[in-house]
Amino acid sequence: MHSLTNGLLALSFPPMDHGSESIARDLRSLIRGDVEFDPISRRLYATDAGLSQIEPLGIVSPRDTDDVISLVSYASERGLSLVPRGMGSGLNGAAVGAGIQVDFTRYMNAILEVAPDASWVRVQPGVIMTPLNRHLQQYGVFFAPDPSSENHCSLGGMIGTNASGARSVAYGATKDHVRALDVVMADGSLYEAKALELESPELAALLADGTRAGLAFAAILPELRDNQESIRARMPRVVKNSCGYRIEALLDQGDPRAVRRTSALDGQPRHLAHLQRLFVGSEGTLGLVTEATLNLVPLPKRRGIAMAYFPSVFAVGEAVPGILALEPTACEIMDSRFFELVRKHDSRVDAILPERTDTALLIEFEGDDDDEVDERFEVLRRHLDSTDAIVMTRAKTAAETEHLWKIRKSAVALIQRNPGPRQPLPFIEDIAVHPTEVAASIAFLQGVFEREGVTAIMVGHVGDGNIHTRPVLSPRDPEDYRIMRRIYDEVSAYVLGIRGTMAGEHGDGLIHTPRLREMYGADIYDLFVRIKHAFDPQNTLNPGKKVGPQGTSDTLFRDVRYGLDYRTLPQKPLLHFADGGYESEIERCHGCAVCKSALVTTMCPVYKAVHKEHASPRAKANLLRSIITGALDPDSTYGQAAMKTVSDYCIECGMCAVECPSSVNIPKLMLEAKSRYRSRHRSGVVEVLLGNAETVSRLGRLTAPLANRVVNQPVLRRLAEPLVGIDRRRPMAPFASHTFSRKVSDQTDSAPSTNPAGADGSPLVAYFYDLFANYNDPDLALTVMRILKAHGVRVVVPDQRASGIPEMLYGYADKAREIATSNIASVLPHVKEGAVLVGSEPTATFAFKVHYPDYVNSSDCSLVANAARDLGEFLIRRRLDHPENVPAAGPLSMSTGARKGGARPLRIAYHLPCHLKAQQIGSPSLELLREIPGVEVTDLAAGCCGMAGTFGMKAGTYDLSMQVGRPLFDRIAELDPDLLASECSTCRMQLSHATGINTVHPATLLAEAWGV
Repeated sequence: MHSLTNGLLALSFPPMDHGSESIARDLRSLIRGDVEFDPISRRLYATDAGLSQIEPLGIVSPRDTDDVISLVSYASERGLSLVPRGMGSGLNGAAVGAGIQVDFTRYMNAILEVAPDASWVRVQPGVIMTPLNRHLQQYGVFFAPDPSSENHCSLGGMIGTNASGARSVAYGATKDHVRALDVVMADGSLYEAKALELESPELAALLADGTRAGLAFAAILPELRDNQESIRARMPRVVKNSCGYRIEALLDQGDPRAVRRTSALDGQPRHLAHLQRLFVGSEGTLGLVTEATLNLVPLPKRRGIAMAYFPSVFAVGEAVPGILALEPTACEIMDSRFFELVRKHDSRVDAILPERTDTALLIEFEGDDDDEVDERFEVLRRHLDSTDAIVMTRAKTAAETEHLWKIRKSAVALIQRNPGPRQPLPFIEDIAVHPTEVAASIAFLQGVFEREGVTAIMVGHVGDGNIHTRPVLSPRDPEDYRIMRRIYDEVSAYVLGIRGTMAGEHGDGLIHTPRLREMYGADIYDLFVRIKHAFDPQNTLNPGKKVGPQGTSDTLFRDVRYGLDYRTLPQKPLLHFADGGYESEIERCHGCAVCKSALVTTMCPVYKAVHKEHASPRAKANLLRSIITGALDPDSTYGQAAMKTVSDYCIECGMCAVECPSSVNIPKLMLEAKSRYRSRHRSGVVEVLLGNAETVSRLGRLTAPLANRVVNQPVLRRLAEPLVGIDRRRPMAPFASHTFSRKVSDQTDSAPSTNPAGADGSPLVAYFYDLFANYNDPDLALTVMRILKAHGVRVVVPDQRASGIPEMLYGYADKAREIATSNIASVLPHVKEGAVLVGSEPTATFAFKVHYPDYVNSSDCSLVANAARDLGEFLIRRRLDHPENVPAAGPLSMSTGARKGGARPLRIAYHLPCHLKAQQIGSPSLELLREIPGVEVTDLAAGCCGMAGTFGMKAGTYDLSMQVGRPLFDRIAELDPDLLASECSTCRMQLSHATGINTVHPATLLAEAWGV
């Protein structure tokens, strides 16, 4: 643990006024972390994943516990409030407030220690759930609470809300797994909260020591101890609860579901005061957690799942008690409206849904071996045979298991893609009732939604009575606003009437705090108030959460992102958007934080490298929404360097447009933002050079012998770096003495063919080679030509300019449009003949498919975009349609690369470029490479390489580009392959530079294997 101190840290604060600039200056002199009080940063932190929006005074990202102590001490002395924040994935506004936001995720994200016997782990609050459990796999243990946001939620946030998930029916909630907490109290003192024996000298010493923690527990512990039975009697009749403070758990021995799976309580006295549990679920209102010691449980040896289908929700209700008696590790419910939605996006669902299905349960069992799991499912089957269940089907393979879980977890992602201003809103999305009340509660909710004419799906953790639902409404519409109020009032009255809770696992925040007195009654709520005052008498810590003004549903709609007064300024986009499309694209982002996922293979690679909110795709949407609403003045904002910093964090990899649950096209929005910024600013030397890459390449080719000697000369590169902005450490590809366009001019005719596609049975391909193949690697383009011809294809090479992607990235919208128009016009005659437009550079193909329609709004552009294919994509289709035209693959010779380790298969590691992944065509080249005899091909699947075209060439971003690619480089080092393969030219540059391993285009290997 961090060294503990009693009382206030001895700090001397300079006199100051309450202006934010003065506060920021003070804080910068006190702490080592980041202090950001600029308007853009404040807007980026004004929201979380819910409805609320409140601009903070500023943001502090502490580096360590000492920073937190200094910050809290300063805030306490100056009368400022602090709002702790994790990933900002909460739905109830717990991480939103007008004070100083404390972002723990940027620096305080380390796994500090694992116990020698792997019974516990010590972490900082910014650690993300998924990487933690990935790290713990080597010890055969895991941290059991499993919220659905596990890829993008922090441990601090989980502790703050007492988070849980699908398997809480078996493992309990976060409070049941927290062993100890280091907490900075409201006065800046540091306290270690842990379980103490009620009659122990240690507890007596704490209650008498005069510290903030000691005084607080001395004030409340006797009352809690003396009234424990009456307190428990007043608690909701639920299995899980994150409303209010967890006062009923303070003297409790823990959830028996969690206790039986861990040895955490073995040997401990049974009469304990679990002081740490009061902080769990408190949303940072009693103290700020800086370290947490968490109990761990053994990984299950075997798991199995099944789907049980029912004709009605009432049939589910009758079956549930018997199912729960069998102790499943998960029991998830999906209603009929959920399946209606899923069918539209996944046709495979129809194949697994029996007739008459209205509702389904996904049921999971764990066991020590397959026989035990099989026996549990056999007992379940016998039970279901005695109910009205239609049928139960088991997942037989890992793929089937993954598919069934994917169906269940797709709920929020699918409904968030609802078009138009009506969106699924999380204001009653976390109710929990007794498990025996789930069926009746779902039927009640369905009735409410039907009466109000509202669409909503329902899923949930039936094992612990937790129901998730989001009615589709627009808070900007007066009638929908009234509907929201009616729904909230009616649902909360029903839930409280059956002693349920409005927050089973997501906390109170700003949404539910105003109803806590109504939920618990005056006596318990007043006890909450006394607890808050005992721990935080100045209301420094996250004010307005857990304790605050009490009222009606009116409080739901104060300080919201979208409300009745929401308006946007007139917009004139530089790129093509449908009428109102620019604004609606921005507004589709609901802030879920999925774009901050810890998975290396998903968006956003830059965010993963810097752990800074400004780099997240969500931040871009928040910033642009602030501009279009006038919250930030457009002219002054686009004039700020901070605006360029945020937009430059987007490297246009395209991943978020593919993987965003709401399908927000952040890459397109950022191209628009970069174009608007460029229209207001003169270009620097580096922007001119890299944004006019074709002109520079043309000059380089004309002076190739000299340019190639100069371009990688260390002394000249060092001198040139401050002048031109190209990092001296970045090796540059040599220019070819002759371009591909020159070499091929005598072999092909760019004019439309007199023998159109299909006339002689062979397809026509228009080949687009792009910049790098033309000026740096013409042999690659010639190789592609030979491959296409060997597949029975007639090839034409149209006149063409480079794809224009650099011009787009640097905000030269007019020039990008000119290039796109020119290339479309050149390719169009061939496409109209039936030609397929094939590219060997993923970025160029991506430009035709995705970006050209953003700049050129025409039917011709759409025709060309629909004809565009990646080389591997085309070859796979050719093989399927005409296998007789596919050459037989033979072994590779030693000429392609040096084998390591003697006589064994050649080991090739394949990297899928972002712009190929964003085309959503799979990995066609990987499939083809694996057909070559005598080679072992591994899919690296470790994320972005970081080069991002010219991003990794700039002096200001070279280090970041290498940082982005670090997980990929580490994976390559682990595999130690003979060769690397990737379609993207700049990816190949980065991989060769970072690893020292020869990196080639898959076409080079395929051509040799096919003997062409």
